[in-house]
Amino acid sequence: MKGSDDMIGHHHRSTLKKIQKSYKSKHSSKSALKAKNKGKIEKSVSNNKLRHEATKQERRNKAKQAMLHKRVETEQNKKFFDGRKGASRIVAVIPLCPDVDATEVVKRLNGSVDINTKVPYSGVFTVPVERYKQKIQYIVAPRHTTSILDAAQVADFVVFVLSAKQEVDHFGETCLRTIVSQGVSTVYTVVQRLDEVESAKMQTELRKSLLSYISHFFAEQEKVYSIENQQEALNVIRGLCQQFPKGVQWRDSRTYLLAEKAGIDNGSVVVEGIVRGKKLNPDRLVHIPGFGDFQIEKITSVTEDSSSMAVDNDNNSRYEGNFIAIPTADQDDLEEYAPFNDTMTDEIDRYEESAPERGVRLDGHFYLSDDEEDAKAQKSLKEQNKIPKGMSEYQARWILEENSDDEYDSDEEKNHDDSMMLDDDDDEDDDTHSIAPSAYGYSATEADTRSEMFVDLSPEEEARQLKEYREREREDNEFPDEVELPPEVSAKERFARYRGLKNFRSSEWDTDESDPRRPDIWTGLTRFQNFRATRNRVLKEAATDGVSAGTRVLLYIKAPSDVVLAFGSKTVLPVYSLLRYEHKKVVLNLLVTPNTEYEQPIPSKDDLILQCGPRRYRVNPLFSEAGNSSNNVHKMERFLHQGHTSMASVIAPVSFGSTPVNFLKESDKGLELVASGSVADADHNRILSKRIILTGYPYKIHKRLVTIRYMFFNSEDVNWFKAIPLFTKMGRSGYIKESIGTHGYFKCTFNGPLNAQDTIAMSLYKRVWPRQSELWTGNF
Repeated sequence: MKGSDDMIGHHHRSTLKKIQKSYKSKHSSKSALKAKNKGKIEKSVSNNKLRHEATKQERRNKAKQAMLHKRVETEQNKKFFDGRKGASRIVAVIPLCPDVDATEVVKRLNGSVDINTKVPYSGVFTVPVERYKQKIQYIVAPRHTTSILDAAQVADFVVFVLSAKQEVDHFGETCLRTIVSQGVSTVYTVVQRLDEVESAKMQTELRKSLLSYISHFFAEQEKVYSIENQQEALNVIRGLCQQFPKGVQWRDSRTYLLAEKAGIDNGSVVVEGIVRGKKLNPDRLVHIPGFGDFQIEKITSVTEDSSSMAVDNDNNSRYEGNFIAIPTADQDDLEEYAPFNDTMTDEIDRYEESAPERGVRLDGHFYLSDDEEDAKAQKSLKEQNKIPKGMSEYQARWILEENSDDEYDSDEEKNHDDSMMLDDDDDEDDDTHSIAPSAYGYSATEADTRSEMFVDLSPEEEARQLKEYREREREDNEFPDEVELPPEVSAKERFARYRGLKNFRSSEWDTDESDPRRPDIWTGLTRFQNFRATRNRVLKEAATDGVSAGTRVLLYIKAPSDVVLAFGSKTVLPVYSLLRYEHKKVVLNLLVTPNTEYEQPIPSKDDLILQCGPRRYRVNPLFSEAGNSSNNVHKMERFLHQGHTSMASVIAPVSFGSTPVNFLKESDKGLELVASGSVADADHNRILSKRIILTGYPYKIHKRLVTIRYMFFNSEDVNWFKAIPLFTKMGRSGYIKESIGTHGYFKCTFNGPLNAQDTIAMSLYKRVWPRQSELWTGNF
């Protein structure tokens, strides 16, 4: 029995291989640690903050506060839309299909509550609904992009009109995607021409298909209403009169009104409407889409019954109302740039240094210029800035020149930078860039004198440029930043503006460094020491002083008479009150994602239209990597790739709050939605660096000593870039030892044996500056 028990407990080994215990060393040598880490040092991040977990009572209090906040919001909405004397509900009717009629939809809605009112083809008109003791202000939007976007922004309810016969075309889907990204309030969906479908089963299937389509954009949609059915039309009008709109966060955080009437009184534009959102402060500027920012002259109250317009002997409109508010001494001005302020120099301490020698300096940069060239550059800089006696160079940078503009210092630089091609690093000479046709059919020398008229290219030229851009985008995605230098081109001259860095993430950069390509308006941009604190303070200030929401007012604006002339032609004329500082130009950083339906490449510096809230600007954004870095230096991206979120930097007016942004592009189809996102911050310290990578290949390998070729093609270039470190795609690092011969071969040493299939690379960096924006007044 004993032997049987031993047999039961016995088992064979799974393997005969003996695993030896590894040698445990208490301390590793410096050489062993260096070989293991390959020069990489991990930064220890200590977080001593204790994480607080909410207790049960705290969670209950938070839920109770949310409930009370919702109750207060509901009471405010009831008071705002209360009865016949309350504010009207703005309803935008937007056609998405080419065969639908928005005017017919409004007639059907009015007919369901026995209202027979003449409906204009497009425009704004108000209808009282006695059945529900409410007023509805309809916006009949034509199939016009900017009119549809403006109507959807200002509306409390948006009614999308679909067709039972035709699908949503490209124009309708572009408008739909843009409306979703810019923010929209409560949505209803109706279908037209459903009664023309004979089979009831087909009608049911068609409803399901349309509901599936619209719920892709608005998941809360539960039904698609047939506008020909009187009962369903009555259900829609009941929801419009009894339901409270959910609103739009960025819009409701500021003041706005929809112009019902417009006229001229003593040279000022007078707009009549109901104040919505926050309180209307006469000290703040107002923005009229398509026209710009203006000051308020005064605000007077008026009742709906006494708001008739009179005409004096000079054919000017005369409005009469009760006095409410006039601007104070704290009224915002129309200056876009900050004046010189001595206190700004106290924010950052700068050190004075002599002309840098060629090679590495304390800030981790490898400067490639000679001492003589650097001395000339410093001398020309001082002459250009005219530094007063006793003032440091950094203080002098804040002095605004009298004849400053948006262009660069020389025509050569302007032509070189304004080219719509990728840049001066894509294996093309400067002369080639100056005559190369852009995507809009004009050369770079004509970029600043071009008219706004769109010039169509021939189909062959359009196909050729599109193919070229797509090939470059694909190459940039597969081999980012790699540049092939032609043998006949000197790298010393080609990349004279570039510098080498010891470490891209830790090297210090001067935010206001002297650069001939720096915009002349750079010193005049407004800068915030704490953007978040300023944003919170400005948003709280918007709800304190001014005319309360729900008040019908006459708004006297110091604007040109073109606004009144456009009021008759435009479908909708909204007026938005800007927050404090929102007229000032800053370095605006936007977090954007490309539109999945837009198939063409989106290069940096492309001519786009930026819609930031209610404002639209023509911009040339620079895309860069999103995220944070220790030195706030970020690598510029040549393209905005699909499925990748990037940061777009432009010089534009600041915008506070969660403001959505859209990038639109003009084309023969109208406006195309290119990308969408939101405002990140206004950080002028965010440095954009353009990187290029020169590559070479091993010719001879002897342990860690390698001979490299095809990176340079003459010995002068090798000696010029000798101080810059090298790296390989397989993780090795090294440096140039000496040049060999006259054809650009050189020896280099690495920190380990090199693979024959490895690629040797060298990184060069150049500072790039955001470009200024201008107001877009187009009409699409």
